[in-house]
Amino acid sequence: MRTASPLELRLWIVALACLCATLAIGALVASRPPTRLDVEAGALRGTAVPLALFFTGLGRWPVLLALGLVAAAVAYKLRAGLTAVAVLYSAQVLSQGVNALLKLLFHRHRPDAWLQIKEVDLSFPSGHAVTAVVFFVGFALLAWHAPLPRPLAAAIVVALGICAAGIPWSRLALSAHYLTDVIAGLLLGTAFLCAALAVILRSGAATALR
Repeated sequence: MRTASPLELRLWIVALACLCATLAIGALVASRPPTRLDVEAGALRGTAVPLALFFTGLGRWPVLLALGLVAAAVAYKLRAGLTAVAVLYSAQVLSQGVNALLKLLFHRHRPDAWLQIKEVDLSFPSGHAVTAVVFFVGFALLAWHAPLPRPLAAAIVVALGICAAGIPWSRLALSAHYLTDVIAGLLLGTAFLCAALAVILRSGAATALR
């Protein structure tokens, strides 16, 4: 068995650091009043609500399943990256399972000033923020390195990047989460994305991509 490459090791180190940071934030904010940062971020509440609803909808499972199937079909057609797509989608599923466990662990309730959609589960960390990184940033990376025409790859990356930025913002605009929930979700998503990329490199699936 070959030894891990320096890049793989760096990815695992970043993954561990982001996971520890997520847990540290949870320990600081759980069962306490909203932080000053959370209160100030409340100014985003109610901004562009229809757009926020659109981005929030992108982070739900029906959309993610459809996009995942499209990515798998494209990878199959290109005969490149199907294993990478499977690893990344598995990371998305696993990250949401861990996110659900952390919600139970920290048991932070959501803001009371929600708009349009009343979320029934707990608040910390934000599962949508996790998805923004693992799924949308992850597939943007795969698209950029796929054997696609550069203009098409660039367009896909831009579209997925806009989604990756818009989804976390939408959770604040709808007052579905505190800012610290979103920050922790982004960190947890980064942890799982780095782990997924390390697995992709380890499996050799990255050699099928540019």
